[in-house]
Amino acid sequence: MHVYKANGQLTISGNAPAIIAKGGFSGIFPDSSEFAYQFALIASSPDTILYCDVRLTKDGLGICLPDIKMDNCTNIPDFYQQGRKSYLVNGVSTAGWFSVDYNGTVL
Repeated sequence: MHVYKANGQLTISGNAPAIIAKGGFSGIFPDSSEFAYQFALIASSPDTILYCDVRLTKDGLGICLPDIKMDNCTNIPDFYQQGRKSYLVNGVSTAGWFSVDYNGTVL
């Protein structure tokens, strides 16, 4: 078995370690924002993999959001003040703004 060692990182495959940017470069930019993804691609190696938490909209469009409640990671209450709803999330009544209440075109 060949082991690759670069910058102290060991891999069993012999390939360079994979860089996976969950939410992009979220240490500088908001998690899963367009800027975070763009900067991760610019500042990382060419083989960087981008990964996000996908939430579905009312019309079935997948969007990257780090939290199930949109008000925890966006400014949606500024645009849809009356959009707050409650759903059971893992058996717990949870109030907030949710992607399933909006079509992709309005987001």
